[in-house]
Amino acid sequence: MDVDDQTVAVGGGGREWTGVVSQRLRCCVCGGPTDGSEDYVLVELTAPFADTRQWFGAHAEHLDSVLAEGFSVEVHKM
Repeated sequence: MDVDDQTVAVGGGGREWTGVVSQRLRCCVCGGPTDGSEDYVLVELTAPFADTRQWFGAHAEHLDSVLAEGFSVEVHKM
């Protein structure tokens, strides 16, 4: 899975969260905070039969460690 980290804006006041959720989410793998984490990823889960969405936050390294063989997380900083 390729993840483009487009949810952090750099401005005059430094890094600012600009993601689709109102704030960074805790890591869904370790449960720890993700504030200030350079490898933060936001994962969207959808189902074809429903109009709802579920968002998960994670440290990329932690998410990568629990994915099935053949899947990996790659973070591209923008």
